[in-house]
Amino acid sequence: MTRPGDNAAGPARLSWADRIDAPVAVRGASAGFSVLLIGGLAQPLAMAWVPLLGYAWLPLVAVAAFFVASKRIGTASSPATHGAVAALCSYLLALPVSLLVPAGRDPLQIGLTAATAVVVGTAVGFLRGRMSGPRKARN
Repeated sequence: MTRPGDNAAGPARLSWADRIDAPVAVRGASAGFSVLLIGGLAQPLAMAWVPLLGYAWLPLVAVAAFFVASKRIGTASSPATHGAVAALCSYLLALPVSLLVPAGRDPLQIGLTAATAVVVGTAVGFLRGRMSGPRKARN
């Protein structure tokens, strides 16, 4: 949706939903969800093998999952927004699973993880957009 009286042209006139490549974002969110799920299930093994690694395992897995979710930008006109949406959606897919564990119900932890998803997704999307060069406006 655009604001009334918005005189912008091209990609600047698009709403945030039009600035992402939805099919690529869904595939990215699915891949990120898979990394979160498998990494969460592997955490007890990491704790058993290297106790120090076990404590840092889940945050490392989360950052890796958000990276995986946001690394493909497709034809998004705003790669940073696209990356943030894909990473946040991957976390939102995994949130019901984390709510099954009492430690996963902490509102502060949920908010910080969501913020981490947005920050990592935005940074990765932005960098991937810069690496791929200028984009042509889509019709």
